[in-house]
Amino acid sequence: MKHLILLFSVLLMIQASAADGFLQDKDGMLKAKAKELTEKYGAELGLEANQTAQFEEIVLGYMMKKAKAKQLNVSEVDKLGIIGQLGEQENEDMADLLSKGQYKKYLKAKKILQP
Repeated sequence: MKHLILLFSVLLMIQASAADGFLQDKDGMLKAKAKELTEKYGAELGLEANQTAQFEEIVLGYMMKKAKAKQLNVSEVDKLGIIGQLGEQENEDMADLLSKGQYKKYLKAKKILQP
């Protein structure tokens, strides 16, 4: 329960600090990384044109949230817990976007592309 409350607090802080200088400085780099990852996943998963844009948005959103979580002033254990929960949420969002076959391939590819 403690981790769940912490996660929701972090997500609120992330939303509240969207104009944070850290995110602004890293925004271009994260967008480029998200585009690169989407291209790699696209080759593995056979993403359709309409899936590609949504996939990239999801990847970028979670990359930004994970980067912000790494900057939090909490213990390393809590950071790892938050990042783990964000990874699970990302998987759920991808499951909604992808077909079952694509999702299975995504989970396998994620272990290699985003260890």
